[in-house]
Amino acid sequence: MQIEAHLDAETIERLEEQSELLLRMYQAEFAKDPTSLATESSRSNMIALRHSINQIYGAAAGLDVANAMGFPSHAGV
Repeated sequence: MQIEAHLDAETIERLEEQSELLLRMYQAEFAKDPTSLATESSRSNMIALRHSINQIYGAAAGLDVANAMGFPSHAGV
């Protein structure tokens, strides 16, 4: 059973900054070539961060960061 972590504003801000950086990198690679390995790698990095946030801080924290970034949120992701 996973315990949901309560995140302070500083931690949320740091996670949002990291997410924004990965999103900008993905968008830059996608603009160059949507089917390149670099684009796929950037996309994988974004997914890995989301899963890491869920594992470390709990699903609620993952949803908070995703919502702050304007990402679609999916149950169980």
